[in-house]
Amino acid sequence: MASPSIASRADGRSSSPPLTIGDVARRSGFSIRALRFYERRGLLPASGRSPGGYRLYSEADLGRLEFIQQAKTLGLALDQIRELVEAARERSCRRARPLLLRVLDERITQASRQIHALRRLRDTLQRRRRALVGRPPTDHGLGYCACLTDGRTLIRAFEILPRRKRLIAAARAAATAF
Repeated sequence: MASPSIASRADGRSSSPPLTIGDVARRSGFSIRALRFYERRGLLPASGRSPGGYRLYSEADLGRLEFIQQAKTLGLALDQIRELVEAARERSCRRARPLLLRVLDERITQASRQIHALRRLRDTLQRRRRALVGRPPTDHGLGYCACLTDGRTLIRAFEILPRRKRLIAAARAAATAF
């Protein structure tokens, strides 16, 4: 990622020579393919071109990529990152800061929901494991293992099936009687 000692001009453009896409890939840790993707998706501004047609980047682009990497680490979606990058292009944080706070609040809420769902999953897995350990292995006679069922489901299914067959047979008999 870009180091804090990079010199920039007052207008935000780098005073250092332009960087090739390979240089930016090496320094940022992003692949060349990712850099092209970010440019297509609007996360990076369209790069300048050398006389030979090579993409050229500035030190400011490295800073933008560092921002993108941090946002990705926080689990933000590309659309959110694009919105933040656009807001961060301004000289002041007046627009970017409230937006970033809103996006972080949304991400905190989402993470809390995921934690709650994962806790419920863990509890279910532990309950199923305890039930499985507490039952001896059996021959279900079903052609498959039913160890993950609670046992009652199988009993109900075997009780319902004959009753259902009788109901269907009675319905057919009534239909043919007319």
